[in-house]
Amino acid sequence: MQLSKAQMSNAILYSLLLFASSTTAAMAQDGQAAAPACLTGAYRSPAGEIVTLTQRPGFPATLLASSFDGRIGVFEADAENAMSAAADANDRSRLAGHLRYAGCQDKPVVFQFEGGPEQQWSRLPLRITRTRFMSGVLRLNGELIEPLTPVDKPPLFVLVHGSESTAAVDASNRAFLMASQGIAAFVFDKRGTGQSEGVYTQDFVKLADDVAAAVVEARRLSAGRVGRVGVAGFSQGGWVAPLAATKAPVDFMVVGYGVIGTPIEQDQWQVDYQLRNFGYGEDVVGKARSLTALAGTVAASNFRAGLPQLQQAKGKYASAPWLDKVDGQYTGELLRGEVERARGESPGVIWHYDSEAALQRLAIPQLWIFAQDDSVAPSAPSIARLERFRVSRKAIDIAVFPGSDHGIRTFTAKPDGSRKYGGYAAGYNSLMAGWMKGQPPAPDARDKMLGAQDFR
Repeated sequence: MQLSKAQMSNAILYSLLLFASSTTAAMAQDGQAAAPACLTGAYRSPAGEIVTLTQRPGFPATLLASSFDGRIGVFEADAENAMSAAADANDRSRLAGHLRYAGCQDKPVVFQFEGGPEQQWSRLPLRITRTRFMSGVLRLNGELIEPLTPVDKPPLFVLVHGSESTAAVDASNRAFLMASQGIAAFVFDKRGTGQSEGVYTQDFVKLADDVAAAVVEARRLSAGRVGRVGVAGFSQGGWVAPLAATKAPVDFMVVGYGVIGTPIEQDQWQVDYQLRNFGYGEDVVGKARSLTALAGTVAASNFRAGLPQLQQAKGKYASAPWLDKVDGQYTGELLRGEVERARGESPGVIWHYDSEAALQRLAIPQLWIFAQDDSVAPSAPSIARLERFRVSRKAIDIAVFPGSDHGIRTFTAKPDGSRKYGGYAAGYNSLMAGWMKGQPPAPDARDKMLGAQDFR
């Protein structure tokens, strides 16, 4: 899903480059000490808490820290063998404190989170297999992450990207968080990013082909060691994952904050939500829909036709106080004349994509997770459509997290109506992990489920 508003050639050489980038003497381009890539992984405290450290593409001096309970923080290299995160007195959901490390690979790190003691956290033992695999004529870069704890045939999921144009290998906190719970994950750099060949695109059909190829590769690498294999798509991946599940044999599917509708409908739903959030009534929403309808025509033409008609319609509301509040995925940009920006943010999107057609073909167990207050992909229309699907497909489970926005991120409202974002909602990670393992939801996620559930 478009988030513009909020948001080598062989394995040996790849490993050598990774080793070189992990030295503490490495420097980022801006002169800051680069964060050691070799710290990427999952860690457990003496009390059993889990924190992952993952790379942040484009920010070589930092690592993202994510706890299983939902807190997040960004740690920056500030001294030899040390990193720190700035505290935020207004947001206790963020991880703050510092970490020290003596080396890499299997060595522990020392965390001291704000308000707590300094503790040694042990690195969780994980089997990480790096690979290159083919999707059509393209060679894609991936990695299989497997837990080494005594788990008999753990489930495995292939991560389906959102709209991000950055690498996923070594950068997926979700993969390491799930691995900490005994779930294997296969992550790959989408075409045109990281070490994968090709041109970056948001063409759902091409991306689904890549995911299907990743499923085949994940099964090959993990043969005999894993049980059920599924796909897990998030944001824009909610369009891609169901289509990929029709192209490769999978046993289950997880979708987080996706859309059951067309990308054009998503833009309209987003504008509707934003205007209502600003306090405007249905009369204003109805007027704005005349603009989103015309903007949808422009988008469907790859932003080449229908612009005069949109500008003419805009003129009718030139003095309306709500006009400059219209945003959406592309409508706001088109109204402001930012046509090239709108086109560049959505390369290859199939604007009238029929997302329900793929769902009609699926009979596998599914978990759909929504943010109740999603300002990017308003969830109510998708939930209503999904409820209709599960009348005849009992294997669909739906969870809705109140007080969360896109990404299942918690937030507080600012006086100007904007949002200050925190970590992930409590119960989000435990729900995904439990569901993939066929377990009933934990207490912190049970009340988020809609209707009777049949966990497998």
